[in-house]
Amino acid sequence: MNIQTYPALRRRIFGVLLVMSLAPLAALGWFCIDRINALHADKISANLESVTRNKARVVDTFISERVAQIKNLTYTHPFEELTDAHRLSDIFNTMQANGKAFLDIGVIGRDGRHLTYVGPYDLADTNYSEAGWFHEVLRKGVYVSDVFLGFRNEPHFIIAVMRHAGSHTFIVRATIDLAAINQMVRRPYGGTRNDAFLINRDGLLQTKSLFHGDVMSRTTLELPDASFVPGSLVTSELEEDGVAYLAAVLELPMLPWRLVVLEDVKHALAPLHQLRVFVMLFVIGGALVVGLGAVLASRALVAHLEVLDRKQAQIDAQMIQSSKMAAMGKMATGVAHEINNPLTLIRESAGWMRDLLEEENPASMRNYAELSETAAKIENHVDRAKDITQRMLGFGRAVDPKQAELFVPTLLDQSIAFLETEARHRNIVVRREYDDAVTSIITDGAQLQQVFLNIIDNGLDAVGKDGVITVRAEAWNPGGGDRAGCRVLISDTGPGIPPDKIKRIFDPFFTTKKLGEGTGLGLAICHTILSSLGGAIHVESEVGKGSTFIITLPYEKA
Repeated sequence: MNIQTYPALRRRIFGVLLVMSLAPLAALGWFCIDRINALHADKISANLESVTRNKARVVDTFISERVAQIKNLTYTHPFEELTDAHRLSDIFNTMQANGKAFLDIGVIGRDGRHLTYVGPYDLADTNYSEAGWFHEVLRKGVYVSDVFLGFRNEPHFIIAVMRHAGSHTFIVRATIDLAAINQMVRRPYGGTRNDAFLINRDGLLQTKSLFHGDVMSRTTLELPDASFVPGSLVTSELEEDGVAYLAAVLELPMLPWRLVVLEDVKHALAPLHQLRVFVMLFVIGGALVVGLGAVLASRALVAHLEVLDRKQAQIDAQMIQSSKMAAMGKMATGVAHEINNPLTLIRESAGWMRDLLEEENPASMRNYAELSETAAKIENHVDRAKDITQRMLGFGRAVDPKQAELFVPTLLDQSIAFLETEARHRNIVVRREYDDAVTSIITDGAQLQQVFLNIIDNGLDAVGKDGVITVRAEAWNPGGGDRAGCRVLISDTGPGIPPDKIKRIFDPFFTTKKLGEGTGLGLAICHTILSSLGGAIHVESEVGKGSTFIITLPYEKA
């Protein structure tokens, strides 16, 4: 793969991993927020309805109890007691002892004038014949008024009950403590902008609103239309002065009033906003983690691919080199065969010359000695050339294993001779150190020579030039048997092998040489050959000081 394609591949892998990871995360975040919105909206609406109905129930119960108290007072006490100021005061005090819900109480005759009055205001001689509530109670018998100013010029509302007792027709009228109603309605239940108040059917406030008007004023809020059916509840969203509200309007069963409850949406939705923030932070945090993981994963994958590509390129180069060496081996075999024929002819011609010279009288021939010496040199060099071609043939073709007794130093000398020209060219000295205690062993000389050639050749490549290769042979008999084996140590003054590579030095296709300069098969073949011969090989190396390959051979393979 082209090296320029790796960044693009890394980006594509990163994009795929990012999309595949973020899509479920984003979908999960959207689903959570959507469900949270729906559930929280339902909860807020249900909570507002619950609060509104609870407040309405409290107000309705309060008014119902007050109406019952006044009706009970009116119908259980005789006219004489009710028109007796002292007796009425005692009754009023008893009523107030159970809860200060009333401001005053009075008994009014059919003509609209007070017959008796108990309370803090100067209303004893007041005539209510023209008051609207007076006519309503005469018409209905029991009447709960809207908030009005009246003679006291203060907002209040009354409960009035009419009774016919014999020749007497009278009305018991009680003023309700508006502060008690305000406290019930405005009892805090949430945020600072939440509000609750009562309005009549004309839209006038019957209790004071915290933010939307005073008693008996008209609220500026555009409240939802109600059906004027007692107990019916309507909710809607509205906004005033930049504040969003969720409003609930409920028709009170006992009064012609509406209870209005306003909930600040911002305060109500604060937990939802916090949860949204947490979800968003979770999604963002997850996205960052996913992004980091995608970066690391894409880099790791591409790096692994790069390593695999490099290994594949190295294997391809090694296979090409192996093919070249195989072709070279075949070519060398062919060349050796072709050279052998002329060498044979030259050898025979030199022999024929010697035969002819033997028939001549040396004394009668002026150059007899020179010719005889020349013929001998020709034969000698022909033999040397044939020895080289024979070694080329033996090295280039597979030979069947052949066990024979041989002297390892002799085999080492032959191997060194095969490479001495190259060593001389590189100015590398090959030292021989053979122990006198070394004896012959039984092994396969051809395969063992291939091992020596590979290791010495590797030593030449490691030194490069101007160095030393030391070949040492010594007796080796760790078991203390009758016949000793042999140990060969081949040392070089090269750069040494790093510790991280020395463990793999005998692996197939592993090489410390530059790309194209080695196949990585030489030492692997040596290891295989020595194992088949019953021997072993290992290496000791120190960076900067060189390497030593130690070959151990038994006297005979077990």
